[in-house]
Amino acid sequence: MLRVKAGDVDRMGLLFERYHRKLYSFLYHMLGRADTSEDLVQTVFYRMLKYRHTYTGEGEFRTWMYHLARNVLADHIKKNRHSTHHADVQDFAEKIGGAPGPTKGCSASRK
Repeated sequence: MLRVKAGDVDRMGLLFERYHRKLYSFLYHMLGRADTSEDLVQTVFYRMLKYRHTYTGEGEFRTWMYHLARNVLADHIKKNRHSTHHADVQDFAEKIGGAPGPTKGCSASRK
């Protein structure tokens, strides 16, 4: 990463080959979504390039990389906190072969 910081950005390909699977596994474990995890891996590597000036080389590269990954994950969660999709049971019933009618007795009041 020190070479990348010094301007040899072609070395990012080597870092990607070494670490993209580990980052993907980390993000997939946290999110459980393959497509989103792949997108976030790309975002982490983008941020590595963008913030390469912050890498000091004093600690392990992986520590810095996972710090960026946690920030990317936190940003993703904050951004998508209110956009969760709640499935309607009626929609699923229509997809699997017809919507069931109302259950008898559900609307009856108790005495």
